[in-house]
Amino acid sequence: MKKIVIAIFAFFICLAISFAQLYEPEDNFHISLIDGGRAVQIDRYIGSNNIVNIPPQIQGMPVISIGMRAFANNQLIYITIPNSVVNIGNSAFYENMLDTVIIPNSVTDIGEYAFGANHLTSVTIANSVISIGHNAFTRNRLRSIYIPDSVTYIGVNAFGRNYLTSLIIPESVTYIGEAAFANNDITTVIIPDSIMEIRDGTFENNLLTSITLGANVEISIYAFPYYFISIYNAQGRRAGTYTFSYGLWQLYIE
Repeated sequence: MKKIVIAIFAFFICLAISFAQLYEPEDNFHISLIDGGRAVQIDRYIGSNNIVNIPPQIQGMPVISIGMRAFANNQLIYITIPNSVVNIGNSAFYENMLDTVIIPNSVTDIGEYAFGANHLTSVTIANSVISIGHNAFTRNRLRSIYIPDSVTYIGVNAFGRNYLTSLIIPESVTYIGEAAFANNDITTVIIPDSIMEIRDGTFENNLLTSITLGANVEISIYAFPYYFISIYNAQGRRAGTYTFSYGLWQLYIE
């Protein structure tokens, strides 16, 4: 009996995998031709499935762009993005029920609100992404995020309203927008020397106890909680790791 149950379970797993490998029918997409008529942008998904495997080609041409709101408000629980896609447009997957997403290594730009207001607990961002737009991953359930060293731009509130606990920002990043990591549970952040300005609310409403950053950074008064700017300025804007305990910030000196 036990062997029969295991066999049935294995059958359904294989069936699910086979189903997941099937591409969504081309008729389920409204498209437009771009790149001089040599490539496709998906403008709107008109199917009814909540698991969608986007095809890498439609009408024999590569799918290189997911248009604005193309999959928004569709109650999607799983999406596969092909490695032909270069651009993910504004609000492309906004307000669905996605739990996990893998950004393939063809994508360079993630638009504003692209994956906002989902149920994301896991995001894999490929080492091809250069720009993460405003509110791209806001209002999800992320507890950790790996930002690859291809990223140079992180937009306003890009990862706001999640559950992040720690953060390492790569040296490649030169711009971080207002409130980019606000309203999380971050306790530790490492900010590279490439960042010379930290704007309003960037790390507001977190649980920071350790901040590592470079020298002479322009910091907004509301960039960090607990009046961090006061100790940073009092220390002559020195580079290093600042720790917070018993209501006070202090510079850790080896």
